Amino acid sequence: MKRLATLGFFLVSLMVFAQPPEGEMFNFFGKVTKMTIQDSVEKPLDGVLVEFWSNGKLIGSTTTAQKGKYTLNLPFQVSYTVMYKSQGLVTKLIEVNVEKFFDEAEKNMLKMQIDVALFRNDGFADLEFLSTEPVAKATYIPRKKTLVWDEKYHQSMKNKVVDVLKKYDTAAKK
Repeated sequence: MKRLATLGFFLVSLMVFAQPPEGEMFNFFGKVTKMTIQDSVEKPLDGVLVEFWSNGKLIGSTTTAQKGKYTLNLPFQVSYTVMYKSQGLVTKLIEVNVEKFFDEAEKNMLKMQIDVALFRNDGFADLEFLSTEPVAKATYIPRKKTLVWDEKYHQSMKNKVVDVLKKYDTAAKK
């Protein structure tokens, strides 16, 4: 059961802060950590490939540096799928839709921090869907001038992971 609570936590270990505009590009930045399932300890993870995809095309990529930090400037008015990959760890995706971000008065840099925790699966449960389905989705809402997370979607993904782990725990007890 501790594994269920711990794994449920990994889905909510990302944050976003939309700050006042300052430049001409959309600045994505954050930190990637490796979470140990057994004790929920997170350690900065260097060398993680962070890719930004749009409509099936790679738009930009970077690799986490010292202390697991990354940053990349990308164009506005694009919907991105951000992919976090590191050998031996479960890949995670996050969708960020900034297609409607365009207000001439605010055509500046929006900064978005996304901190993500990756973990090893060790083959204990079938979590491959995390490589193809985003764990979270955010959309820019023009009338609010902010990015909004789809909490219902996030909760559904969290529930999906918990269900997979419950099935594994039940099967392991037999």
